[in-house]
Amino acid sequence: MSHRPLGRTRAALGLASAAMLVPPWLLMSPKSVPAKALERRFHRTIAAGFGLRPQVLGTPGAAGTMFVANHISWADIISVAAVVDTDFVAKADVAAYPGIGALAGRTGTIFVERERRSQAVSQMEAIRQRLIAGRRVLMFPEGTTSDGRGLLPFRSSLFAAADAAAAVQPVTIRYTSPGGGPLDPEALDAIAWIGDEDMLPNALALARLRAGVVLHFHEPVAASAFDTRKALAEHCREVMLRHYWP
Repeated sequence: MSHRPLGRTRAALGLASAAMLVPPWLLMSPKSVPAKALERRFHRTIAAGFGLRPQVLGTPGAAGTMFVANHISWADIISVAAVVDTDFVAKADVAAYPGIGALAGRTGTIFVERERRSQAVSQMEAIRQRLIAGRRVLMFPEGTTSDGRGLLPFRSSLFAAADAAAAVQPVTIRYTSPGGGPLDPEALDAIAWIGDEDMLPNALALARLRAGVVLHFHEPVAASAFDTRKALAEHCREVMLRHYWP
Protein backbone atom coordinates (compact mmCIF):
# COMPACT_ATOMS: atom_id res chain seq x y z
CA MET A 1 0.00 0.00 0.00
CA SER A 2 1.55 3.30 -1.16
CA HIS A 3 1.33 6.31 1.15
CA ARG A 4 1.29 10.05 0.33
CA PRO A 5 3.94 12.17 2.07
CA LEU A 6 2.21 14.51 4.55
CA GLY A 7 -1.12 13.12 3.35
CA ARG A 8 -3.03 13.97 6.50
CA THR A 9 -1.62 17.50 6.56
CA ARG A 10 -2.62 18.02 2.94
CA ALA A 11 -6.12 16.74 3.64
CA ALA A 12 -6.46 19.08 6.63
CA LEU A 13 -5.37 22.04 4.50
CA GLY A 14 -7.86 21.04 1.81
CA LEU A 15 -10.69 20.89 4.34
CA ALA A 16 -9.68 24.25 5.77
CA SER A 17 -9.60 25.83 2.32
CA ALA A 18 -13.00 24.36 1.50
CA ALA A 19 -14.43 25.65 4.78
CA MET A 20 -13.48 29.18 3.76
CA LEU A 21 -15.84 28.87 0.79
CA VAL A 22 -18.86 28.12 2.96
CA PRO A 23 -19.62 31.64 4.33
CA PRO A 24 -19.92 33.32 0.90
CA TRP A 25 -21.88 30.31 -0.38
CA LEU A 26 -24.38 30.69 2.46
CA LEU A 27 -25.06 34.25 1.31
CA MET A 28 -26.07 33.08 -2.17
CA SER A 29 -29.34 31.65 -3.38
CA PRO A 30 -28.70 27.87 -3.21
CA LYS A 31 -30.10 27.29 -6.70
CA SER A 32 -28.20 30.12 -8.39
CA VAL A 33 -25.48 29.50 -10.96
CA PRO A 34 -22.77 31.11 -8.77
CA ALA A 35 -23.79 28.95 -5.80
CA LYS A 36 -23.63 25.76 -7.86
CA ALA A 37 -20.22 26.76 -9.24
CA LEU A 38 -18.96 27.37 -5.71
CA GLU A 39 -20.31 23.97 -4.63
CA ARG A 40 -18.21 22.24 -7.30
CA ARG A 41 -15.17 24.27 -6.25
CA PHE A 42 -15.83 23.25 -2.62
CA HIS A 43 -15.86 19.56 -3.55
CA ARG A 44 -12.86 19.86 -5.88
CA THR A 45 -10.88 21.46 -3.06
CA ILE A 46 -11.67 18.63 -0.66
CA ALA A 47 -10.99 15.96 -3.29
CA ALA A 48 -7.62 17.51 -4.13
CA GLY A 49 -6.71 17.65 -0.44
CA PHE A 50 -7.23 13.90 -0.24
CA GLY A 51 -5.23 13.35 -3.41
CA LEU A 52 -8.30 12.47 -5.48
CA ARG A 53 -8.46 14.03 -8.92
CA PRO A 54 -11.44 12.37 -10.58
CA GLN A 55 -10.84 10.93 -14.02
CA VAL A 56 -14.02 11.11 -16.10
CA LEU A 57 -14.77 8.53 -18.78
CA GLY A 58 -17.78 9.08 -20.99
CA THR A 59 -20.07 12.11 -20.91
CA PRO A 60 -22.41 12.96 -18.02
CA GLY A 61 -26.02 13.18 -19.14
CA ALA A 62 -27.81 16.47 -19.64
CA ALA A 63 -30.67 18.04 -17.71
CA GLY A 64 -33.16 15.60 -16.23
CA THR A 65 -30.80 12.60 -16.22
CA MET A 66 -31.04 10.03 -13.46
CA PHE A 67 -27.56 8.75 -12.56
CA VAL A 68 -27.28 5.26 -11.06
CA ALA A 69 -23.95 4.66 -9.28
CA ASN A 70 -22.27 2.09 -7.08
CA HIS A 71 -21.29 3.17 -3.57
CA ILE A 72 -17.98 2.49 -1.80
CA SER A 73 -17.13 5.54 0.32
CA TRP A 74 -18.24 8.99 1.45
CA ALA A 75 -15.58 10.13 -1.04
CA ASP A 76 -17.85 8.97 -3.88
CA ILE A 77 -20.04 12.01 -3.28
CA ILE A 78 -17.09 14.39 -3.08
CA SER A 79 -15.65 12.98 -6.31
CA VAL A 80 -18.88 13.10 -8.32
CA ALA A 81 -19.87 16.54 -7.03
CA ALA A 82 -16.44 17.86 -8.02
CA VAL A 83 -17.18 17.28 -11.70
CA VAL A 84 -20.96 17.33 -12.24
CA ASP A 85 -23.87 19.34 -10.88
CA THR A 86 -26.35 16.79 -9.53
CA ASP A 87 -28.69 16.28 -6.61
CA PHE A 88 -28.00 13.18 -4.52
CA VAL A 89 -30.45 10.71 -3.02
CA ALA A 90 -29.28 9.80 0.50
CA LYS A 91 -30.49 7.94 3.55
CA ALA A 92 -32.55 10.09 5.90
CA ASP A 93 -30.07 9.59 8.75
CA VAL A 94 -27.45 11.59 6.79
CA ALA A 95 -29.54 14.69 7.54
CA ALA A 96 -28.69 14.22 11.23
CA TYR A 97 -24.90 14.25 10.73
CA PRO A 98 -23.50 17.37 12.46
CA GLY A 99 -22.70 20.03 9.88
CA ILE A 100 -22.71 17.60 6.97
CA GLY A 101 -26.48 17.11 7.09
CA ALA A 102 -27.20 20.83 6.93
CA LEU A 103 -24.80 21.37 4.03
CA ALA A 104 -26.19 18.36 2.17
CA GLY A 105 -29.74 19.64 2.60
CA ARG A 106 -28.83 23.06 1.25
CA THR A 107 -27.18 21.54 -1.84
CA GLY A 108 -30.46 19.84 -2.72
CA THR A 109 -29.92 16.32 -1.38
CA ILE A 110 -33.14 14.27 -1.33
CA PHE A 111 -33.35 12.32 1.93
CA VAL A 112 -35.28 9.04 1.83
CA GLU A 113 -36.29 6.41 4.35
CA ARG A 114 -36.25 3.24 2.30
CA GLU A 115 -37.58 1.04 5.07
CA ARG A 116 -40.74 3.13 5.55
CA ARG A 117 -43.10 1.95 2.84
CA SER A 118 -45.64 4.58 3.88
CA GLN A 119 -43.24 7.26 2.66
CA ALA A 120 -42.43 5.59 -0.66
CA VAL A 121 -44.95 7.48 -2.78
CA SER A 122 -43.99 10.94 -1.49
CA GLN A 123 -40.27 10.14 -1.79
CA MET A 124 -40.63 8.97 -5.38
CA GLU A 125 -42.61 12.09 -6.16
CA ALA A 126 -39.85 14.29 -4.73
CA ILE A 127 -37.34 12.64 -7.06
CA ARG A 128 -39.70 12.89 -10.02
CA GLN A 129 -40.24 16.60 -9.45
CA ARG A 130 -36.50 17.25 -9.47
CA LEU A 131 -36.11 15.35 -12.74
CA ILE A 132 -39.10 17.10 -14.32
CA ALA A 133 -37.60 20.44 -13.28
CA GLY A 134 -34.45 19.54 -15.23
CA ARG A 135 -32.23 18.64 -12.29
CA ARG A 136 -29.88 15.69 -12.57
CA VAL A 137 -30.36 13.21 -9.72
CA LEU A 138 -27.90 10.53 -8.56
CA MET A 139 -28.93 7.52 -6.51
CA PHE A 140 -27.01 4.58 -5.04
CA PRO A 141 -29.28 1.54 -5.61
CA GLU A 142 -27.11 -0.80 -3.53
CA GLY A 143 -28.64 1.02 -0.56
CA THR A 144 -25.35 0.98 1.36
CA THR A 145 -21.60 0.99 0.76
CA SER A 146 -19.77 -2.09 -0.55
CA ASP A 147 -16.19 -3.23 0.04
CA GLY A 148 -15.24 -2.10 -3.46
CA ARG A 149 -14.58 -5.59 -4.78
CA GLY A 150 -17.86 -5.90 -6.63
CA LEU A 151 -21.45 -4.71 -6.70
CA LEU A 152 -24.13 -5.55 -4.17
CA PRO A 153 -27.64 -6.42 -5.42
CA PHE A 154 -29.60 -3.37 -6.56
CA ARG A 155 -32.81 -2.31 -4.87
CA SER A 156 -35.25 -1.44 -7.61
CA SER A 157 -37.65 0.72 -5.57
CA LEU A 158 -36.07 4.08 -6.44
CA PHE A 159 -36.15 3.19 -10.13
CA ALA A 160 -39.88 3.87 -9.92
CA ALA A 161 -39.02 7.55 -10.42
CA ALA A 162 -37.14 6.82 -13.66
CA ASP A 163 -40.31 7.40 -15.70
CA ALA A 164 -39.77 11.14 -15.14
CA ALA A 165 -36.12 11.09 -16.26
CA ALA A 166 -34.96 12.31 -19.63
CA ALA A 167 -32.53 9.36 -19.51
CA VAL A 168 -31.08 6.88 -17.03
CA GLN A 169 -27.29 6.69 -16.97
CA PRO A 170 -25.25 4.02 -15.13
CA VAL A 171 -22.09 5.36 -13.49
CA THR A 172 -19.27 3.10 -12.29
CA ILE A 173 -17.05 4.48 -9.52
CA ARG A 174 -13.64 2.81 -9.14
CA TYR A 175 -10.73 3.65 -6.87
CA THR A 176 -7.40 2.88 -8.48
CA SER A 177 -3.69 2.71 -7.84
CA PRO A 178 -1.60 5.72 -8.99
CA GLY A 179 -0.94 3.87 -12.26
CA GLY A 180 -4.64 3.35 -12.89
CA GLY A 181 -4.87 -0.35 -12.02
CA PRO A 182 -6.80 -2.02 -9.21
CA LEU A 183 -5.84 -1.16 -5.65
CA ASP A 184 -4.34 -3.84 -3.45
CA PRO A 185 -6.83 -5.33 -0.93
CA GLU A 186 -5.35 -3.46 2.05
CA ALA A 187 -5.74 -0.08 0.33
CA LEU A 188 -9.26 -0.88 -0.84
CA ASP A 189 -10.21 -1.86 2.71
CA ALA A 190 -8.89 1.50 3.93
CA ILE A 191 -11.05 3.42 1.44
CA ALA A 192 -14.30 1.46 1.79
CA TRP A 193 -16.59 2.98 4.43
CA ILE A 194 -18.46 -0.03 5.72
CA GLY A 195 -21.16 -0.44 8.34
CA ASP A 196 -20.78 1.53 11.54
CA GLU A 197 -17.18 2.66 10.93
CA ASP A 198 -16.58 6.19 12.17
CA MET A 199 -15.93 8.71 9.42
CA LEU A 200 -12.83 10.30 10.95
CA PRO A 201 -10.62 7.17 11.04
CA ASN A 202 -11.74 6.33 7.51
CA ALA A 203 -10.91 9.85 6.29
CA LEU A 204 -7.48 9.71 7.94
CA ALA A 205 -6.76 6.39 6.24
CA LEU A 206 -7.80 7.75 2.85
CA ALA A 207 -5.69 10.88 3.35
CA ARG A 208 -2.53 8.77 3.67
CA LEU A 209 -3.13 6.74 0.52
CA ARG A 210 -1.95 7.29 -3.01
CA ALA A 211 -5.16 6.57 -4.87
CA GLY A 212 -7.07 7.74 -7.88
CA VAL A 213 -10.76 7.65 -8.68
CA VAL A 214 -12.41 6.93 -12.02
CA LEU A 215 -15.98 8.01 -12.77
CA HIS A 216 -17.23 6.08 -15.81
CA PHE A 217 -20.42 7.53 -17.27
CA HIS A 218 -21.91 4.81 -19.47
CA GLU A 219 -24.36 5.06 -22.34
CA PRO A 220 -27.69 6.54 -21.18
CA VAL A 221 -30.89 4.60 -21.74
CA ALA A 222 -34.59 5.45 -21.78
CA ALA A 223 -36.64 4.01 -18.92
CA SER A 224 -39.45 3.36 -21.41
CA ALA A 225 -37.26 0.77 -23.16
CA PHE A 226 -37.73 -1.61 -20.21
CA ASP A 227 -40.89 -3.45 -19.23
CA THR A 228 -40.31 -3.14 -15.47
CA ARG A 229 -38.18 -1.14 -13.07
CA LYS A 230 -36.45 -4.40 -12.07
CA ALA A 231 -35.40 -4.94 -15.67
CA LEU A 232 -34.00 -1.41 -15.79
CA ALA A 233 -32.13 -1.97 -12.52
CA GLU A 234 -30.66 -5.23 -13.82
CA HIS A 235 -29.52 -3.56 -17.04
CA CYS A 236 -27.72 -0.80 -15.13
CA ARG A 237 -26.03 -3.30 -12.83
CA GLU A 238 -24.89 -5.50 -15.73
CA VAL A 239 -23.37 -2.53 -17.55
CA MET A 240 -21.53 -1.42 -14.43
CA LEU A 241 -20.24 -4.94 -13.71
CA ARG A 242 -18.78 -5.19 -17.20
CA HIS A 243 -16.75 -2.04 -16.61
CA TYR A 244 -15.94 -2.42 -12.93
CA TRP A 245 -12.27 -3.05 -13.65
CA PRO A 246 -10.32 -1.69 -16.63
